[in-house]
Amino acid sequence: MSIYDKHYQQENLFGAPYPEFVAFMADWEPKGTVLDVGCGQGRDALFLAQQGYQVTGIDASQRGIDQMLAAAEAQNLTVKGIVADFYSYPISQPYDVVVLNSILHFQKKELARDLALLQTLTEQLNPGGLICCFVHKSKTKEQRLKAFFTENRPDWQILAAQHIDYTYEEPESGFRATSQFFMFLGQRPLLPPP
Repeated sequence: MSIYDKHYQQENLFGAPYPEFVAFMADWEPKGTVLDVGCGQGRDALFLAQQGYQVTGIDASQRGIDQMLAAAEAQNLTVKGIVADFYSYPISQPYDVVVLNSILHFQKKELARDLALLQTLTEQLNPGGLICCFVHKSKTKEQRLKAFFTENRPDWQILAAQHIDYTYEEPESGFRATSQFFMFLGQRPLLPPP
């Protein structure tokens, strides 16, 4: 049982996707395959499926995956769900887009694990593919994310590296909090380096 199974007793816990992400992805072509890593209840996965992407979400929470799939069915969307530990799950096919929203923490005890996940996922992107990373605003997290691409993917084009606002609201209690995230979008080159 995942710790998030308890949190996901509240439907749509994290609200709507970030407006900046929505605006960017609405215009992104082609509308290919997406892997939403740590998809939770599916806020990003459902939005992307609405845009015409073929979406697979992976999360450790059975409840989150069940809620995502129920919402997809209610909206007549085709979304696949996988319940698994995404750090150890074998990613066996390439994708056009990979989304990592609040998954990478880059703390000392998980740094190697986060970097290994990034390594695997960037290798699985199709040429011209897009990786979308969102981390809580933090100088350390932002530097480590940028450093990974500088050191391991220097030929990738960085399409966005900016702070965005996020407001978390609990409808039942009325609790509301605003925080900032760092949105980092990188594109794999169409051709391998010479």
